[in-house]
Amino acid sequence: MGEVTRFTLRVEHAWEYNDPTMRRFLLVIGLIVCLVIFGLVVFLVTFDADRYRPQVVSQLERSLGRPVKLSRLSLGWHGGIAIQLQGLAIDDNAASANEPPIQVESASAVVRLAPLLRKEVQVASVVLTRPHINVTRDAQGRINLLGLAAAASPAGASGRTAKVGQQAVSVNIDSLRIAQGIVRWSDALTRPPTEVWLRRLDVVIKPLIPGEPMDIDVKGALQGEVSNLQLSGQVTLPTSTEPGAIARLRFSLDDVSLEQILPPVPPTQPQVRGVMTMRLQGDVGTLNQTQWLRSVSGHGTLAVKDPVIVNLNLLRAVFERLSMLPGLVEALEARLPPEYREKFQASDTILAPFNASVDMEQGVVRFDELQIRTDTFGLVGTGRIGLEGGLEVRSTLRIDAPLSAALIRSVEELHALTNSAGELELPLTIHGQLPRIAVLPDLQYVASKLLATKAQDLLGSFLDRVLEQTAPAASP
Repeated sequence: MGEVTRFTLRVEHAWEYNDPTMRRFLLVIGLIVCLVIFGLVVFLVTFDADRYRPQVVSQLERSLGRPVKLSRLSLGWHGGIAIQLQGLAIDDNAASANEPPIQVESASAVVRLAPLLRKEVQVASVVLTRPHINVTRDAQGRINLLGLAAAASPAGASGRTAKVGQQAVSVNIDSLRIAQGIVRWSDALTRPPTEVWLRRLDVVIKPLIPGEPMDIDVKGALQGEVSNLQLSGQVTLPTSTEPGAIARLRFSLDDVSLEQILPPVPPTQPQVRGVMTMRLQGDVGTLNQTQWLRSVSGHGTLAVKDPVIVNLNLLRAVFERLSMLPGLVEALEARLPPEYREKFQASDTILAPFNASVDMEQGVVRFDELQIRTDTFGLVGTGRIGLEGGLEVRSTLRIDAPLSAALIRSVEELHALTNSAGELELPLTIHGQLPRIAVLPDLQYVASKLLATKAQDLLGSFLDRVLEQTAPAASP
């Protein structure tokens, strides 16, 4: 212990009194460090990594089974040796409009130095910068997820063994990040075909441990430039024996225009518009590309602001369907007071903002206790939205008492449809392929109500006549 103390004192005094020996020792150490740094810089600058580009492209093509383009391969330094691939694209003849499933402006992998001596490649991070990913569904319903699979492939490479020449090298990757990405969804199954864009995509996946769930965090801007989409969960990648899954899924989508995400329709056709916000928690049971949509299950909320059904007056459409009352609409238009006639003749149906609890099972969104209101009537019911955008809502229409009274005064037969509160009430189904919808009142219910009322009136008239005939004559 004393020797150590004396040595420490000697070093301190040597530094303090400028001991020539110590100064030379420190200068030598500093020179060695500088030479190592200089040598590393020279190596990074002078090493022609691009000469290995054909081998890298060939290896990628063998792994993916598709043509690969790579503009440049180089080395850099970003807290470690960074292998950089620029102008990477994977071709696929099945891609929409002959565009490749994925194009990447640059991809980099930061490699730690020390593990290389043990023939082990430890990658601190893989970053894909500005990838452009195309996801397509053709007219037969087949979905091409090659671009997404290629973007996520570094996560599946961690923990595997690769061959460099004749040497087997183990590869471990800590994290994967996608920065400023773009995903384009092209759907040829809809008529007309639909395109949805997800921009400003930022994805972080870590830790990449083989066989273990990985935390995933996704942010992006759906159909705009402002970030409005978030997704997080724990992903287990598919293997040769397991299909993979996502647990603890949390999804949120804020203030997205329905008009932007629903298939377009001709300007004169009825369609639903509004601004939607959605929250969902659940799981994805499989990552099999043909089944994953049907495996989504969870629950959450759906809210729509400024909802409107364009080119459809829902109230008028209901009465137009009541074919058992000929001339009903014309009679109402002629006899209603002006303030109600104007509402009856409006081209659109303006709804109040509404919220609904939703459950998702087998890819179908179901909602119970749906309540929708306008300034003159309300709808209460349940509904579902299917994978292909099919909508079906079974509800009860209740027209506010003042308007109901005005309608009954105009067409007396409508009194048969009133409830105890004096409101016109009838079952109603709204269905269609979003954004197109149709309104179908329950004609059997209406007919039965009208017949029952008519029968009661006839029975009442008959009883009145019988009573008149059997009544005793009045005394003189």
